[in-house]
Amino acid sequence: MPRSFEIILFFLSSALFLIAPLFYLELKQDQLVEGFIPIRMVNAELKLSVFILLGSLVSGMIWIKINLQNKFNSYANPFLVFTGIFIASVCVSTVTAHNIERAWVYSFAWHILPVLLAISLYQLKWTPIKLNIFISALIIGGIASCLIVMDQHYKWTDWSHKLPRTGYGGLIYNQNFAAEYHAPLLPLSLGLLLFVQSRIIKAFIFATLIFVLLPAISLSLARGAWVGLMGGCAIPGIIFLLIMFFKRLENEILPKDFFVPGSFLILALALPFYLYTSNFWKKDAFSKEYNDQSSTTELKELKSIIDRNTDASGGVKRRLVLWQDAIGASLKGDLLWGKGTDHYELHFHESAKLSDQTTGSTLVRFVHNDFLQILYENGIIGLVGFLGMWGVVLSRGINASLRSLKKKNRSDLGLLIGLMAGCLTFLIESLFEFPTRSPCALIVGWMCFGLLLARSSKDPNSFNATIGPKANLVIGSLAIFVIAYGCFLSKNLFFSNIYHFQGRIAGDYGQKDKSLKFHKESISLAPWEHHSRKFESFYLLTHKKHFHEALESINKTIQVHPGCLVAHQNKISVLLNEFKDRNQALQAYREMKKIAPFHPYTKNESVKFAEDVR
Repeated sequence: MPRSFEIILFFLSSALFLIAPLFYLELKQDQLVEGFIPIRMVNAELKLSVFILLGSLVSGMIWIKINLQNKFNSYANPFLVFTGIFIASVCVSTVTAHNIERAWVYSFAWHILPVLLAISLYQLKWTPIKLNIFISALIIGGIASCLIVMDQHYKWTDWSHKLPRTGYGGLIYNQNFAAEYHAPLLPLSLGLLLFVQSRIIKAFIFATLIFVLLPAISLSLARGAWVGLMGGCAIPGIIFLLIMFFKRLENEILPKDFFVPGSFLILALALPFYLYTSNFWKKDAFSKEYNDQSSTTELKELKSIIDRNTDASGGVKRRLVLWQDAIGASLKGDLLWGKGTDHYELHFHESAKLSDQTTGSTLVRFVHNDFLQILYENGIIGLVGFLGMWGVVLSRGINASLRSLKKKNRSDLGLLIGLMAGCLTFLIESLFEFPTRSPCALIVGWMCFGLLLARSSKDPNSFNATIGPKANLVIGSLAIFVIAYGCFLSKNLFFSNIYHFQGRIAGDYGQKDKSLKFHKESISLAPWEHHSRKFESFYLLTHKKHFHEALESINKTIQVHPGCLVAHQNKISVLLNEFKDRNQALQAYREMKKIAPFHPYTKNESVKFAEDVR
């Protein structure tokens, strides 16, 4: 393969790790499209569009490389089986989903592309220099993100403090999202520290861990990320300490070998140490009064992990009812294949017997447990495939670590344990949040997965299988499709998001015609979404008074998102008040009751039909 091709590939990979987590948009007057309102914004969809664009280019180019050289590094059979099961379940659940287009878009973005990108790394020849470049790109992006978080807390500069953090989104648009992204970077940084040979680089990484990464995650108050970091580092640290202890009895292990796994155990203990000492170094970014009242906030959050009676900011009870309802719904129907990716929100109210008493009018898109969400959306088969993939890679990582231990290769052992700890941190976070659906966190988690898969091979730099002509044609065609589709989807998601928020801001300014125009543009680019459709219906009802067109818009909203209760309420209202059609309104109420039998809104609407439903 030409060397220039490799340089382009590594440049794109580095750009993926650096740009996607930090990307934000600032539109000035009449920029891109005439009439745009000046805005500084960022949210998950913008970052996801950047990930899709660069991730598609990187993975597509790697498989084009495979197509050109007509050989590849074959995968272990257990890994292929579980990966095939997972991808097959995602595809089947998409085909059977209510909103097929939405299911496919987010299956590609959350499942197919991350898996493809991770397994593509296995096809590269990894040298120490390449490893340093890839992992350093990941960590540098995280350092920049952490510095922004700390700057917004400590107010070192005016720049990051003025970046949006609430409302329409901020550079680090949610403390939990930021911490989920940062947490796996800590064991990955420690693994790189143990792997590199340069003392200067080691000192830089150590200083970064102590003064940037640990303080930033401590300030987040994200208990899921804290548990993920402590568990992800402690588990492999303890396992290998025990292995070394028993091998020590056989005189196979030197005392200095214990330092490698011991350092990960120390990192696991470092976080609670930082939380316990936070009063001495934290500073509130908003007011002295708040600082005086919350001097032990971090400590309270830490204690609340094991003491549910502790006064803390998180919604533990809310998560429990979400989990109970999701498990119950999964067991009652669609257990094998699920309801379709990103369809939890669409069907949420159908079985939210407990959750509807805590969520109020809020639509819930995520279960706050990625394993349960995979069970709900992709079925038990999808969950088995997902767990099997990660289990195979982690077991291969353990075997590779034992080989490094036997060879006395402590630097390679440190990197392997760092990658395993990063994977475990990501997976433990998934028990409480949704990092596999967060664009920044999924980059780190799946890259740890891909690098561990590559480094755990017995001979990672040998290509041991050739490709037949027909298979090679399929590989080349799919690689081109991934690049083309990824670019197209990224463009649509990006501009749909921009138009949607332009519409919201125009509405806030009272520019209703402009807002309606922007929302229509957003719908044309992402017809599977419902957000702009709600605003379109609202303006057609209240501003334009075009009731027939509004009713059509409401029906389309319900079609793409049956769980949108506002649309159901509007449909009942317009049929009763504008069209005076009580029979159709009663039918609309029955549809609402079917989709949300337990919600207070449904009970409120029942008053209008008390005589009809007796």
